Amino acid sequence: MKGKLAMYTVTIRRFRDLGAVIKAVRRSRGVRQDELAEDLAITRNYLQELENGKPTLYITRLFRALNKLGITLTVTYTLGNKADDHGVS
Repeated sequence: MKGKLAMYTVTIRRFRDLGAVIKAVRRSRGVRQDELAEDLAITRNYLQELENGKPTLYITRLFRALNKLGITLTVTYTLGNKADDHGVS
């Protein structure tokens, strides 16, 4: 399977699920928390809280709205491919 990376798809029902995906992808690409936090213009502590699924007021409201409306959030990602990283938009 050289040259091909596995694609993963996860249904996100809680913010904690999304934080786990962010953490797994970051680690698989060899990106340190402080590097990503700097790229995102946030503190390392805030990124750590996001990855650990600590709810914030805004994210809690977002997931309440998604759940109330029956909206399913699905995330597709690859692990370990830093070359496909086109930056944060």
